[in-house]
Amino acid sequence: MNPPDDFDPEHVPPVVRRPRRDGAQVRRPARVGAAPARPRVARRAVADPEPPREVGTAGSGGGGHEDDDYVVLPPSSNGARRLLAVGGTLVLVAGVLIGAVLIWASRQVDPPGEPGEVVAEVVIPEGSSTESIARILEEAEVISNARLFRYYVGWKDAGPWEAGTYIDFRRSSSFDQAIEVLDGGPVPPAATVVRIVEGRRLEDALREIAEQMETVTVEQLEEALASGAVTSRYRPADASWEGFLFPDTYQFSDDATAVDVLQTMASKMDSVLDELDYDKAETLQGRTAYELVTIASLIEKETGAPEEERGMISRTISNRLDAGETLGVDASVLYGLGRADGQLTRSDLDTDTPYNTRLHAGLPPTPIALPGRASLAAAISPTEGDWKYYVLVSNDPPRHFFTDSYQEFLDAKEDAQRRGVF
Repeated sequence: MNPPDDFDPEHVPPVVRRPRRDGAQVRRPARVGAAPARPRVARRAVADPEPPREVGTAGSGGGGHEDDDYVVLPPSSNGARRLLAVGGTLVLVAGVLIGAVLIWASRQVDPPGEPGEVVAEVVIPEGSSTESIARILEEAEVISNARLFRYYVGWKDAGPWEAGTYIDFRRSSSFDQAIEVLDGGPVPPAATVVRIVEGRRLEDALREIAEQMETVTVEQLEEALASGAVTSRYRPADASWEGFLFPDTYQFSDDATAVDVLQTMASKMDSVLDELDYDKAETLQGRTAYELVTIASLIEKETGAPEEERGMISRTISNRLDAGETLGVDASVLYGLGRADGQLTRSDLDTDTPYNTRLHAGLPPTPIALPGRASLAAAISPTEGDWKYYVLVSNDPPRHFFTDSYQEFLDAKEDAQRRGVF
């Protein structure tokens, strides 16, 4: 193309290049005679404030792509939310299950409450493995889960243990208590085992000792107590020995004398009272140790119920003593009549003895039985409450109703009699 006739190359105006805005595209002038440009198609708008991610393509040199190639839509978040919800639920369920298993295991290892009664004898045969010992203890109801006990023994690195006869196991023991008995070893082959249960009267206990020992007589035992050869730090001088021989399982050599046997039981009672702070009895309860042992003997004879009721019975007795009222403990009335148990008649209740707590206010003159540890503990540490009456309302399991209302007591008593509880 030729320049116009008036074109002056000396006066050509300079070309000014405007800066291009970010993201702006350069429009090239259409060539003369070129085909008309195709209309531009508007890009799809994405209603998401987050800019699309750039994705490199093969042959792009790793530098990404131009905006006009394609648009990457963000993934939907609904699936992620569902996944998080399911995951959270699974974690929660797993936590509950693990917690339940841990609670169950802890109750197998250490059952709630105190151990039960002494198991008569547990014999561990020669060559017994830990597995067989665990099974023997489970069958004797000393522990509740042999397999878990076996794992626990391995974890504690306990054992091995001697074969022989064990006499100190109690039902529903913790694993550590069972291991402690096993560590103590069996009784010597020549030993004589003497077992006196809680709640025995002294005269019955002496007879049972003589029957089990076979080398001492009741007369020898009575003479040993009367002679002063047997001593107790908590029994006042000239007081009855009732209540001051600790009921437990003992082992004695065949040459043990009456004094040996009784002093062992009296010393064990002193040790238990020391552990329960009976030396501070007057400070803790405002009563002498002898009075508290007497209360413990009443508790022992009044209930075979769970231990929590022993503390409630202890409080009821204390409340009535503080009010100067009669205790009305039938077990004490029976003791005064020379009977260990049985039903009381109207004539029995009207019989005037120092132990008739329906007729005489205050404590009986002596303990009425040999109390165990649980009753001794309840006597010096009664449960807080304002009860003044209680009545047996169930035999299986033994359970009492406690109240501070005499009318409620009468109503509960009538209901229990109607149901044949007593």
